[in-house]
Amino acid sequence: MELSSLNKEYKLVRQDSMDKFIKLSHVNPKIVLVEEYWITSDQTMGNRCAYFESYTQAEEYAYLLAANRSALNQNHEKPFCIFINGKETKVDGNLQQFLAGEFQLKQG
Repeated sequence: MELSSLNKEYKLVRQDSMDKFIKLSHVNPKIVLVEEYWITSDQTMGNRCAYFESYTQAEEYAYLLAANRSALNQNHEKPFCIFINGKETKVDGNLQQFLAGEFQLKQG
């Protein structure tokens, strides 16, 4: 998939996730959103979202995702990022740099 298409998909999916989160937070103000985005082996966008009622639970889940994604990404071929309530975690999976064209995938 072209970088411009990946950028469009990423922005649309993130916006949709945030819109849903805002609607849900009106129902339950304590809700916490964890988002994960990554580039797959065939260079398409993968994503998942999870909601929690406790920030501590969300944070634990996010860091488990980060540890798993980092272990799977030791060769730097699958950039990723993880957000809690729309803020990127401290784990740098190079997805933002990849989408900006500043990070090249390492081959084999």
